[in-house]
Amino acid sequence: MTGPNQKAVAGGDRWFIWWLAWRQFSARRQGGGLSFMTVVSLAGVAIGVGALVLVLSVMGGFEFDLQRKMLAGEPHVEVISSGNALAGFSLKEHPITQFKKAFPEALAIEPFVSSDVVLKRRGYVTAATLFGIRKEVDGTKLWAFDGAFIEGGISDLFAKHRPRIPQQPNVIQDLPGIALGDQLALQIQADVGDEITVLSPQASSSGALAGGTLARRYVVTGKIMTGLFNYDSKWSVVSIDEGRYFMPDYDVSLSEDQYVTGVGMNVPDPLNMDRYVAKIKKWADLTPKTWQMTQKSLLFALKLEKFTMGSILMLIVLVAAFSISGTMVMTVHHKRTQVSILRSLGMSQGDIAKLFLAHGFTIGSVGVALGLLGGIGLCYLIKFTRFFPLPEGIYYLRELPVRFLPIEYGIISICAWVFALLAAVYPAYAAANLNPSVTE
Repeated sequence: MTGPNQKAVAGGDRWFIWWLAWRQFSARRQGGGLSFMTVVSLAGVAIGVGALVLVLSVMGGFEFDLQRKMLAGEPHVEVISSGNALAGFSLKEHPITQFKKAFPEALAIEPFVSSDVVLKRRGYVTAATLFGIRKEVDGTKLWAFDGAFIEGGISDLFAKHRPRIPQQPNVIQDLPGIALGDQLALQIQADVGDEITVLSPQASSSGALAGGTLARRYVVTGKIMTGLFNYDSKWSVVSIDEGRYFMPDYDVSLSEDQYVTGVGMNVPDPLNMDRYVAKIKKWADLTPKTWQMTQKSLLFALKLEKFTMGSILMLIVLVAAFSISGTMVMTVHHKRTQVSILRSLGMSQGDIAKLFLAHGFTIGSVGVALGLLGGIGLCYLIKFTRFFPLPEGIYYLRELPVRFLPIEYGIISICAWVFALLAAVYPAYAAANLNPSVTE
């Protein structure tokens, strides 16, 4: 062998090594055994990568959809009292203009009252969270119930209503309105126009004598369906003045001083709350509570589930890497003569090792490429054709959500390539240490 090719072989030219690796990978074998094992190795890598891409994309879709509903379901950040979150603070001490001046970029800023209460209608009793809101709440969806009314509306909360069937027929009077989550209404068998009683487990008898209340009657004026069970099964909404009656140890001074549980804000970048938190913490008597803090357990569970599923599916790629190692060991055994010829032509032990490492990398690369194409193709099929509907009444979604995650795909590919290279280390070492003078 003379000329440029001999020089390339003797010098271990990297492109020549890659060309040899590809020829070694793609060349047909007479027996067919090694080719079959190569196909099995490729299939293992491709299936593992494709499964990872598909599962992580679907889980990312669920996470994104839940995150979107969380951000639409409650304020991005709530400013509450640092001393006693339940007691709240006065809007006379901290007017809304103070928050608007500090956060001019905020999309919405609204005060609210929140209390844990018990709802009762005839023989049905259930626990709920009662929100009191202002009539001026705007349409920026600071709360999920703004725009989620399936019956009635927010304006009905600020008017008096006569119950359709009074619980006390001899005491008929116009009552304030209340809106319930659709699942909450189902729990107490309440419909629009029904009268219900709201009881405060936090109110003391002294507070009731001072003008507060242990129980108060309302007329259901609306139903809310946000699409999230935690909200639809727990939330009830009244006017902010009515909500104050259920604050701990209520007296008339809370209404006079315009006490609220907190002030909710929506911001342009809800995924980056650090600067908002830092600014709020400068107020000594107020503290922030972001949506990440409120949903900390759920967000952690989603991340843990995603990490666990990714780790388990990555084992498929790891098993495929063992298959690559076994395939290459057999390749080394059957290529002893060719290795000896290459060594005789001037290739060093290092060049032989590089050749087989490149061979393993080629198997991994082809498997990764097939897996990525297959996984992303299935994701596109699910996302745009919607051929995989979910059973109604079981899931809150009608179809599998898909979110494309380029960074995760890159991590998957790198891990698969690393596994393929590690799988090729021992066969490459064995090939490099073959004695060229000994052939079969």
